[in-house]
Amino acid sequence: MKPISRVMIALAALSLLVLLFVPIWRIDLAAPQYPEGLFIQIYADHFAGDVEKINGLNHYIGMGTIHDEMFPEFEYLPKVLIALAAFGVLAAIWGKRRGLFAGLITLTLFGLWALYDMYQWGYSYGHDLDPRAAIKVEGQAYQPPLIGHKQLLNFDAWSTPDIGGWVLFVVMGLLAGVYFLELRRKRPAKPLNCMMRMSSFILILALTVLSCTPTEPSIDFGKAECAHCRMNVVDRHYGAALVTEKGRQYVFDDVSCMVHFVAKGTVAEGQVSAWYVCDHSAPGTLIDATTALYLHGPSFRSPMRGDVAAFGGEQTRNAAAAQGNVQMMDWKAVRQLLAE
Repeated sequence: MKPISRVMIALAALSLLVLLFVPIWRIDLAAPQYPEGLFIQIYADHFAGDVEKINGLNHYIGMGTIHDEMFPEFEYLPKVLIALAAFGVLAAIWGKRRGLFAGLITLTLFGLWALYDMYQWGYSYGHDLDPRAAIKVEGQAYQPPLIGHKQLLNFDAWSTPDIGGWVLFVVMGLLAGVYFLELRRKRPAKPLNCMMRMSSFILILALTVLSCTPTEPSIDFGKAECAHCRMNVVDRHYGAALVTEKGRQYVFDDVSCMVHFVAKGTVAEGQVSAWYVCDHSAPGTLIDATTALYLHGPSFRSPMRGDVAAFGGEQTRNAAAAQGNVQMMDWKAVRQLLAE
């Protein structure tokens, strides 16, 4: 291999030693009673974060306590990371492509094993419940998500890589890039192969971006609870919802509740990714609150008396406005009105 490739391999391998000192993974929990959130960080040899608080909550639903001794992996995981780093440095010194390939495969298998081991632990932790628990929900399991978001009772749970996890992914990507560049140097790729590789890269990138895009929320009318006033969300003409940058969804029984919820600072406005309101002319259908058209007047008796109705188009709003004694508004005007 070229000298620059060997240097990059050595640096990537040594970067794995960072995982001995920084958190590799984290699980975040948020609920109305914990607006600031709770979190657990997973290091190579211990847990950190709000472990005791989460143990206290889990006790009521029969989940086991989280402690370092429950993870035998903590005893040998640091040694495995040191061995992987040493393997990478030796592959760089040897300078053969097959050494790099073996290291890449080994690191990939290690990553897959770590994810599988974490899934197995989460499954056991969320399903093996104490039958004497104070709170029992028939058929309910509390397995945390492996990656991404999951609703657990009134808690939103997120499982994401922490600093060490991202370092691991970058190292794997760097080694893969070096390997394919070395292959290309050995055997110049044909134009068609280059196009296929580029297309695959663009497709993977697009799927990644789409998977990280907050999804449109849904409201379980009659069962969902307003995040602001705690009333059930029943009226399909006036429901509202917002989605945060992290993908968490909040639902409301009135657009006034949504405006006050953010004005109060429970969720900072900068953390809001999207605002939604129900289309008054198509009950239960959520539309973009920032582009919707609004009417305000006493004839619209919304649940919390914001008395504002949203419409998805000029035609339906004008038809409703023909009733008289209403004021036409846009999103900015609605927020100013309801924030007072």
